[in-house]
Amino acid sequence: MPKSSEFKVKKRQKRRPPTASSGSRPYFIHSTAVVDEPVEIGEGTKIWHFSHIQSNAKIGKGCVLGQNVNVGNNVMIGNFVKIQNNVSVYEGVVLEDYVFCGPSMVFTNVPVPRGKYPQVGAAFYKPTIVKEGASLGANSTLVCGHSIGRYAFVGAGAVVTKDVPDYALVVGNPARLSGWMSEAGEKLNFDSSGNALCPRSGRTYLLRDGGVRDVTEETKKKIK
Repeated sequence: MPKSSEFKVKKRQKRRPPTASSGSRPYFIHSTAVVDEPVEIGEGTKIWHFSHIQSNAKIGKGCVLGQNVNVGNNVMIGNFVKIQNNVSVYEGVVLEDYVFCGPSMVFTNVPVPRGKYPQVGAAFYKPTIVKEGASLGANSTLVCGHSIGRYAFVGAGAVVTKDVPDYALVVGNPARLSGWMSEAGEKLNFDSSGNALCPRSGRTYLLRDGGVRDVTEETKKKIK
């Protein structure tokens, strides 16, 4: 049994506050984050505590990756994407510009996982594409092999098992269509002609044949 005198108490080292860049880097990486090589990280992007960026990942400019975010090999992330704490973005996932990933939401990349029969490598992965401006609520889950449409909104805790259309609001398990959202995140109320106005942005939308599209520019041309 070692004597107490044999133990050496180490003084806790003071960690210098992380800076917004290291050398000529135009982005921020917290001192506890791990970034493999090679990767591409855009200007103004911030990567916070205990996050891990794996090799060949590409992250655009102006992104924010919160605490404990894992970005897998070969993942592509666009510009101005926000990923909240405790999210793993696995290989096979593509996030376009302005995507929001809520806290602890879940991506997958193998449709039928089995511990006894490992499926390792890109040949087994089913791609997931989250299109521009889409929001994925806290604790939502995306079953791989599907796409989330532009400016769609996946509610907190929803489980997505099929493609989500542009501007769609989906909730529940499995996720079902509950309404339609504007680009600015306002729920749209359509009149009898299928027209809706976003109260925040002033943009106009048309509901036709089970889908929604932004007709702001078309409306402006008609007025002229």
